[in-house]
Amino acid sequence: FWEARDWVRDKLSFDNVGAVSVFETTIRSLGGLLSAYDWSGDPVFLQKADDLGSRLIHAFDSPNEMPYEQTELNKRHSFNAPWLQNKVKLAEIGTLQLEFRCLSRATKKPIYAEKVNRVF
Repeated sequence: FWEARDWVRDKLSFDNVGAVSVFETTIRSLGGLLSAYDWSGDPVFLQKADDLGSRLIHAFDSPNEMPYEQTELNKRHSFNAPWLQNKVKLAEIGTLQLEFRCLSRATKKPIYAEKVNRVF
C-alpha cells in the first residue's frame, strides 16, 4: 500500500496529458482515487482526486451545461468527437454524478456537485 501511495504522491501527474474521455477518466481514474481515499483516509488520494476533478470539471462548461465527451487535462479545452456532434450519451453523463458528488462531499467544494446536478 505504502509503495503505491508514494508513487501516487510523487509521480502521478496530469500536467502532460492531452485529450481524455471524460467518462472513462472519471469512472476509472477519479473513481479509483476516491475509492483509495475512502478506504484509507490518506489525504494524498484526495489531493490527487481534487486535482483531476478540477481538470475534468471544465468539460461541463458547454452552452447547455451537458459535459463534452472529451477534455484536455492540461488546458481548458473540451469537445465532442466529430461523430457525436452536439449530442450526449445519457448513460455516460448519468454515471458522472457519483464521482463528482463524492468529490464535492470529500473536498467540501460544492462546485463539483453543482456542475453535475445541472445535468438532471
